[in-house]
Amino acid sequence: MSYFFWDSSDWFGSALCCRYTAVQFGKLWLPMRIKGASSAAEWHWALGLFTDGQFQVLGAWRDEGPETAQRIAENLHDRGLERVHALAADAGVAAAMKARDPKLCERTVAELRESGAISHRMRQAIRWTDAAAKRLQDRMSRAAKKCGPFAEHSAAADFLALTFQRADRDLLADYWERAKPAPYGVSSAPRVLVRAA
Repeated sequence: MSYFFWDSSDWFGSALCCRYTAVQFGKLWLPMRIKGASSAAEWHWALGLFTDGQFQVLGAWRDEGPETAQRIAENLHDRGLERVHALAADAGVAAAMKARDPKLCERTVAELRESGAISHRMRQAIRWTDAAAKRLQDRMSRAAKKCGPFAEHSAAADFLALTFQRADRDLLADYWERAKPAPYGVSSAPRVLVRAA
């Protein structure tokens, strides 16, 4: 399968689908060495699940203080995101998304679980998204350790764009594997969850 890799400025601004079943947020700490001083830069990232079971990495955003959650919500909205059925994010991001547009996020995953009114299909979608996000988090953390400290934030952004695009490609390959018809007599439940690790 041919796959075109965008540079970080294009990838971070690419258009999104308008609706997702579930969106899971995560955080990464990238090692930095700026002017001889070692530090870690915090980045937020998000993974979305479509109703057909396909995943998409929605983006990554560097933490720049208290306004970061609002910036993430605005970025997702500006890139076309209109509705999320269930959101798994820290309280700041969830509040910023609801404040940006009350229709954007119907409820958080925690609210959905507490309500008890969660269908089998939604439970399965949340399990898939949780597992995919954990594997993606592990993959990105391993890749960041291998690359060593970054000298500037633009180098870290380029690394994230390339690595998340590769993960996105692998998530698509996993989707096609899961979408294959199951042999007669075998459950059609996914045989493979996520090959992103």
